[in-house]
Amino acid sequence: MSQTVKELHDQRSKLWKASIASHEKYINPRDGLFKDEFLEERKCPVCDKTEYLSIFTKEGGQYVKCSNCSMVFLNPVFTDEALTDYYKNNHSVQSELVEDGDPFYENLYQLGLDTIETKNLQGSILDLGCSSGTFLDLAKNRNWETNGIELNVQEFNMAQKKNHHVYNDLLENIKFEKKFDAITLWDVFEHIKNGGFYLNMMKDLLAKSGVIFMQIPSSDSLAAKVLQEKCNMFDGLEHVNLYGVSTIKWLAERCGLDVLDIKTVISEIGVLNNYLNYEDPYSGNTDNKTEIPNLINANELNEKLMGYKIQVLLGEM
Repeated sequence: MSQTVKELHDQRSKLWKASIASHEKYINPRDGLFKDEFLEERKCPVCDKTEYLSIFTKEGGQYVKCSNCSMVFLNPVFTDEALTDYYKNNHSVQSELVEDGDPFYENLYQLGLDTIETKNLQGSILDLGCSSGTFLDLAKNRNWETNGIELNVQEFNMAQKKNHHVYNDLLENIKFEKKFDAITLWDVFEHIKNGGFYLNMMKDLLAKSGVIFMQIPSSDSLAAKVLQEKCNMFDGLEHVNLYGVSTIKWLAERCGLDVLDIKTVISEIGVLNNYLNYEDPYSGNTDNKTEIPNLINANELNEKLMGYKIQVLLGEM
């Protein structure tokens, strides 16, 4: 029997609850917002403009939309020092869910590897934010030489025990002795404040004809636009930059990168049907995850690049 949306999200609610619980020590109980000592103001991370529209406050953070390029981002945002402290001491629930063998994650990982290998690539892969190394396990099974970076100490230790070559430091602090045929970021790039700086660093680490692959939540997704602050995409702290199709293309071009492939995955139609039925989007009982009646189905939604997450493959111009 097919699982309802509620049953699917009940399996992952532990991750959401752990993430929100990690916010508490940073929040001012008087106003429910993050304490000023952890924050800084910033320009748009895509076009560097300073004009923006405030959208909503969520779990201590304020989301805004750039008036020039429509980029959605947190402003103010945690300082680099506060973010590093947060991630080094964060929970390891994500790795626990993936290690339990959830086919949801494995299917996405295999799809990403398929996309990379359409460019006839094989060799050395570097996974930024590799968690416990589950993606690297699958890459190794497909004959990739596996390398990773993970700031969370618990997850770093888990990945290292699997004999992946793993670093417990920031990318900019690591001196590599080789170039990589592929660099991957699975639900990581939205956590990086200065995406352009990191794209340029990664570009310099690519071997000839190498690629950068990332999966990121999409601010263009139908679910994000309909649910807005009720959408789990907006967590208030970790998801500092929420790109859409146009803004990730804009940033890539600024960094001298071509978009070789772009698609969306995960329709979230079941979540939307719950909400449209006046139920909690993540706790409603719909079993219809394939279409919004009389409006759109999952295939059509992703063909229009309105899925919940973007998978994008980038290569040097």
